[in-house]
Amino acid sequence: MAFLIKSIAFIFIVFNLSGTLTGQESGAEDKKVYHLNYKIDVPIIVGNYALNFYGLKLIKDKPPLTYEEVNTLNKDDIWKFDRRAVEQTHTHDERARTVSDIGLWVGYCLPFLLVIDNEIRSRWYDVLLLYYDVLLLYLQAQSINYTVYAFGGPVFTSRVRPLVYYEETSLDYKLSNDGTTDSFFSGHSSMVAGASFFMAKVLDDYHPELGGKKWLIYAAALIPPVFVGYHRYRGKMHFPTDIVLGTAIGAAAGVLVPHLHKKSRKNKDLSIVPFTGSYSGMVLSLKF
Repeated sequence: MAFLIKSIAFIFIVFNLSGTLTGQESGAEDKKVYHLNYKIDVPIIVGNYALNFYGLKLIKDKPPLTYEEVNTLNKDDIWKFDRRAVEQTHTHDERARTVSDIGLWVGYCLPFLLVIDNEIRSRWYDVLLLYYDVLLLYLQAQSINYTVYAFGGPVFTSRVRPLVYYEETSLDYKLSNDGTTDSFFSGHSSMVAGASFFMAKVLDDYHPELGGKKWLIYAAALIPPVFVGYHRYRGKMHFPTDIVLGTAIGAAAGVLVPHLHKKSRKNKDLSIVPFTGSYSGMVLSLKF
């Protein structure tokens, strides 16, 4: 069963990449910044959300920790960089977790603020007429993001959350089926980074006149996931590496999906060059 699930997830990840690449080939209206191949992109979105719901079910059905496993946990076994997560002295865990949950939903809605931009707002009417392109791109980015999170993280990994290492944490929680082994990696950070970097990428694509200043937008895009990730850390729900990896994966999904659908992207931006000699292989080059 596990092999079948991994195979399905792998097929959809490959399909995601091939869909975003081949979806650019047909012509589209000149006024559109992005172009989707709806026969490919819509099934990608639907398929990924189906995997999302299935992945969520698998995560919820994971077996809880046993009493013996809890008793054998030792913070000295944790890499030093991550060990700080189990050596915190503050007591505002619940408040930090609440703030991170609020930050998740606020961050997820950030791309809808794109309508404030005059250039983008002038085209959102076109988007409504032209199959909701920007909205579909956002749904695709986040659906891919969650598929990678679920099947690359808690579905097949069981990293214990920092909270379980603390003596003051109740034994009932430690033995519960309440996500105690879902630390790797941070879904909150991943989803918020996916949203904020998607927003940054769309602003960048609609405003090429920004030039070198566009990196200020991407720097600002780091603020929401860092804020949420910090509170996940303070809430003893994740180790630093969980947050860093989640942020990186979310940012990649948020940037790459619209980039690979951008109409102005030329074929030379993506090249696959085979080579032979002492070694054989290929080089994949993607220019931004």
